[in-house]
Amino acid sequence: MRLEISLLGAAIILMWGLWGFLYKYGIDRLGLFRALFVTNIVYMLSNFAILAYLYSRGVNLPFSQPAALLALGTLMGVAASLLFMFALERYPGSIVIPLTALYPAVSAVLAVLILGERIKAENAAGIALAIVAGYLLTR
Repeated sequence: MRLEISLLGAAIILMWGLWGFLYKYGIDRLGLFRALFVTNIVYMLSNFAILAYLYSRGVNLPFSQPAALLALGTLMGVAASLLFMFALERYPGSIVIPLTALYPAVSAVLAVLILGERIKAENAAGIALAIVAGYLLTR
């Protein structure tokens, strides 16, 4: 399991790193509104492909509290993506990208407080250091 999670984590980190860099590059060259247009077309086409696959597998739309919370989470992600692109238009990617990459700290704290998950001392220290890094990035 350690090798698998390490490889998955590395792939995700690499892709998210490229994502942030490519967004900054595109926004700098196209401007915010054209960049939003391009990215939303790609999101839309990707979503159609995913929906077609799910439909072919017989997956239906659940109407439940967890589904509503997922919908709310999706809206939070959309809003955050818009703010991320807005920030990339105005500030250096070398600050915006690592600063906004601290969002898992929020998820981790909420998982401990609401879901009752346990966190090791070294993980808590890592989160605390990440918060200090965020502070230092904004100086």
